[in-house]
Amino acid sequence: MKLAIIGTGMFGFALSRYLGKKYIGKDTFTIVAYDINKELVEHLRKYREHLYHFRGKKLPDNVQLTTDKREAVNNADIIIMAVVSQAVRETLREIRRYLKDDVVIVHTAKALEIGTAKTFSEVTREELEGFVDNYKVAKLSGGTFAEDLVNEAPLGADIACEDLSVLEELQKLFHSNTLRVYSNTDLIGVEYAGAFKNVIAILAGMVNGLGLPYGSETHLISRAAKEAKDIAVALGAKPHTFSMESQCWGNDLWMSCTGKSRNREFGKMIGKGLSPEEALRMMEKQHKLVEGYFTTKVIPDLCQRVNTEAPILEEIYNVVYEGKDPRDAVNDIMRRKMESIY
Repeated sequence: MKLAIIGTGMFGFALSRYLGKKYIGKDTFTIVAYDINKELVEHLRKYREHLYHFRGKKLPDNVQLTTDKREAVNNADIIIMAVVSQAVRETLREIRRYLKDDVVIVHTAKALEIGTAKTFSEVTREELEGFVDNYKVAKLSGGTFAEDLVNEAPLGADIACEDLSVLEELQKLFHSNTLRVYSNTDLIGVEYAGAFKNVIAILAGMVNGLGLPYGSETHLISRAAKEAKDIAVALGAKPHTFSMESQCWGNDLWMSCTGKSRNREFGKMIGKGLSPEEALRMMEKQHKLVEGYFTTKVIPDLCQRVNTEAPILEEIYNVVYEGKDPRDAVNDIMRRKMESIY
C-alpha cells in the first residue's frame, strides 16, 4: 500500500509521524509526505524535525519526503489531504491527472470552501469527475490537536465514508492504542461538524477575552451548538453525528472551545480588543491558520439556503466580518425574546 500525505503543516506532520511510527518495519507500506515549501522539506529531510513546530519530535525514517506532487500521489492507494482548506480545490486540480482509479481521498480540513460554502467531499466530486473512476472520499475528524497526536496522548477521532468496505479499512489504518477511531457513514455530517465547531470556538474565545465568567461561555457554546446542528441536519447531516459521544462533535467541540485551540485563541484576541485583522496577523506570525475564520464567512449564506435562523452564529459573523463590538454582540444575543426547547 502507498499512502500520500499532502501538506506537512502542524497536522500533516503529526499524521506523518503517527502513521510512520505505526507502520515502521512494514516493508509493504509506503508513506510519502509532500509539501510545496522547499525549505521545510529540506529541513525535514536533513533533521527529521519540523521547521516551525514540535522541537525534538522526529519523523521516522520510513516517511519519505518530496516537493514533487506527481511523485507523491503516483500510484497512491490513499491520499490524505492535509493542506489548508482554501487550497483543497486547487491541489485536487493539480494532482487529479496523476491519480489512479479506486484511490481514496481522506480530508482533514475542518472548514467549508469560502465563496461556495461547499464541503470538501463536494469539491472533490467536482474536481475528480471525468478524471478518476471509482474513487472514494472520506473524512478524519475529532478532538486531535496536532501537538497531542505528536506527543502520543490517548485521543479519539471519527473516520467517515459512505462506502462500508473502505470505511472498515480506513478505521484499521488509523486506529491504534493511542488513537481510538470510530467509524461513521455520515460523511457530510462529519464535515459540517468539524467546520462549525471552529466557528463556535471563536465565540468561546471572544467571551473569555471579554472577561465574562465560564458560565457565560458555556451558555453561548451550548446554544450555538444547537444552531449549528439545526443547519447541518437541514443540509442532510444525521442527528447522531451531533451528539456528545461523537468524536467529531462532542469531543472536538469541547476540546476546541475550552482548550488551547487556534480558533479559541483568535477569538480571545478579539475579545481583548484586537480587530479580527490584527488577530489574524498575530496568528500568521505563529504559522497558525484559523480555519473557523473562513467558515464564519459563509454562515449567513447557509442560513438563507435552509431558511433557518442562527442568531448566535450570525453575531459571530457580525463581529468577525462587520466590525461589531463583541460585547455588543453578546448583549444583543441576551436581549432576544424568550425561547422554548419543547
